[in-house]
Amino acid sequence: KSGGGGGKPKAVLCYICGKEFGTTSISIHEVQCAKKFEAQQALLPEGQRKPLPQKPEAGEGASLEERNKAAQEAYEDQVMVACPGCNRTFSGQDRMEIHMKGCKAAQALPGNGIRDCMVPAGASAAAASPAGGGGGGKS
Repeated sequence: KSGGGGGKPKAVLCYICGKEFGTTSISIHEVQCAKKFEAQQALLPEGQRKPLPQKPEAGEGASLEERNKAAQEAYEDQVMVACPGCNRTFSGQDRMEIHMKGCKAAQALPGNGIRDCMVPAGASAAAASPAGGGGGGKS
């Protein structure tokens, strides 16, 4: 491809799935994404289900960057699931459970019941982990 100018086209972040979409297709996507999210949650046991994330309020004069930041925060806080041992976040309970099989910090937790360890990403894993959550290294 030849470089035209100005970088990436404008994209809007979905607050439900965390993926980027064009400005004209995001409203259509959000409706379909909400249906898919609710269908996926219905397959989970009642204790593991999450409510549909709330669309963030970005304000009428907010820039695309501000709206995307609010959507990213909503996605991370309301959708992502954190490992109770190391606090690494995952897009779903199934991914977190796979991770926990090899996570030394999670295996050291009392009980080590993978199905009992769903911690929303916005919650602190330090409360669930005697080791204090880990992951405090350099970025």
